Amino acid sequence: MATAMQPAEREKTPRAPQAMLDILARLIRNAQSGVPQMADSQASIPVDNYLSVERCQRERDVVFRRFPLIVGHDSELPEAGSTLRHDGLDLPMLLTRDGEGRVRAFLNVCRHRGMRLQKEQQCQRKTLVCPYHGWTYNLDGSLKHVPHDEFFPAMDKDDHGLTELPCEVKNGLIWVLPTPGEKIDVGEWLGSISDDLSYLGFDDFVQYRKTESLHDNNWKLIIDAFLEAYHVKVLHRNSVYPFFLDSMAISETVNRHMRSSVARRRIEEAASLPPEQWDFREHCSMTHFIFPNCITVNHPDYSSVLTFYPVAVDKMRWVHHMLIPAERNTEAEQTHWENTFNLIHETVFRAEDVDAAEQIQAGLASGANTDITLGRMEYTIRQFHESLQQALDEADQVRELSTL
Repeated sequence: MATAMQPAEREKTPRAPQAMLDILARLIRNAQSGVPQMADSQASIPVDNYLSVERCQRERDVVFRRFPLIVGHDSELPEAGSTLRHDGLDLPMLLTRDGEGRVRAFLNVCRHRGMRLQKEQQCQRKTLVCPYHGWTYNLDGSLKHVPHDEFFPAMDKDDHGLTELPCEVKNGLIWVLPTPGEKIDVGEWLGSISDDLSYLGFDDFVQYRKTESLHDNNWKLIIDAFLEAYHVKVLHRNSVYPFFLDSMAISETVNRHMRSSVARRRIEEAASLPPEQWDFREHCSMTHFIFPNCITVNHPDYSSVLTFYPVAVDKMRWVHHMLIPAERNTEAEQTHWENTFNLIHETVFRAEDVDAAEQIQAGLASGANTDITLGRMEYTIRQFHESLQQALDEADQVRELSTL
């Protein structure tokens, strides 16, 4: 539980970004009035958005290849020689920290015959050796050694390094744009959300735990769930609802992303405090949707980074990075972190949110509904689907122009 800070402590605490202060100020006013932020009218989404195999494939081929994706945390590659396999999009990727400390991303594919270079999830290596014929690569992707290179008299080694993907570390997270030859600028992509993540401690977090699992639902259904607070009182009645007000949330768009805040019951306390004493983990729950597939949830003393990948139209891969303050990654606090993980991951996320998404998927496939109805409080879901459609339409326009 957060405690009031002494004046000297407050002076050392950096000021929250203005965008965070503004959204919490609006949430406080809404909580005082008892009226949440709402759209002017209802909306609907075609059920086919969750059932169409063709649409799912377009999302995989277009949306998940055109925008930066979070594929790991900087602490997963703790030193030079660290490597990390990532197959979230069924695209074989390999992350490395080279001898100069730079994090790089490659297709996890030998340039000789296409063999996967690393099967292990995480390793410490000096080089990458293909298990098929022994072609060897440096951690910067350059081809170092070819057994019996006399067999390849016409080959230029400089042209046979690993296929590199645009990669950047920002706010402690590893971002990859999974299309070779493109450019990446995560700061520009995130806009002011990068300032939020920095203020919330992401730059200094370490990963406590990472889980990965498959579930029987369309990937968009779980993002829909995290974009609205309407369900909290019912679905989470016996877990986290006692800490929150009913349906009291606010959201705004930043580029294609969303900054959101859900009122915790202690928000009444914030109303009597000056803005410099507002607590963005105790007075509210700050969340961010980072397009196209990430949700960050900022709990009272740590943060979750959740990424969702379409495996099939009715199956998703879910990766949960549990990030904690580095100074609290101690043996003395292991029991606390284990209990916290079990409450949030196993009970709230898995047994409630994901289970609901799987039940909805089965319901949509039944044919009972042709559309999903969105109430005025669920406007963020409509905004998410509009952003997805816009991305698909833009790709179609680019393709049409290229054929002229």
